[in-house]
Amino acid sequence: MEASGKGHFIGVTHSIIQNQGDWWGEGDEMIYIDGSEKPQIHGTGAEDYYLGAWCYGGCGINPFGDAKPTFSYPLYGNPLNGGDDRGAEWMVYRFHGESPVTFNKSIKVTIEHGHANHRSDNYYTVGYWYQTEPHQEFPALPSVEDRIPQLQNTGGPTRGKN
Repeated sequence: MEASGKGHFIGVTHSIIQNQGDWWGEGDEMIYIDGSEKPQIHGTGAEDYYLGAWCYGGCGINPFGDAKPTFSYPLYGNPLNGGDDRGAEWMVYRFHGESPVTFNKSIKVTIEHGHANHRSDNYYTVGYWYQTEPHQEFPALPSVEDRIPQLQNTGGPTRGKN
């Protein structure tokens, strides 16, 4: 998500379709504020950002047996947990209700596809922000066909650890 102007970043919803097996959630979130070349906020992994550390109960430790635990709270959640095999579908969200990320000139919010972008899963995100006018023109949406999620064979592992 990128925006120019002054405002508040308040959160994101993030859906994933895994093109390969194993854990998707090690990609760091990075938030660049007011034109900075280095991120002012640099996280330690997607599952930490979305407040579901230790792979939401997975990471090979499997404390829930074959269950895929989910949770939904007002400001963060994991309402869809597809496991860690190829084709798994996930949905996570986080809102910064009482602690929005403020910006005066611009903001750029990114998240890696796995650690250092070593994965090629399908990510679908919606960023939420408020800002004052004027704002930059929004880009055109891709065609409907290009927005439909499709599983792709990337040659990676097909099974996860669980």
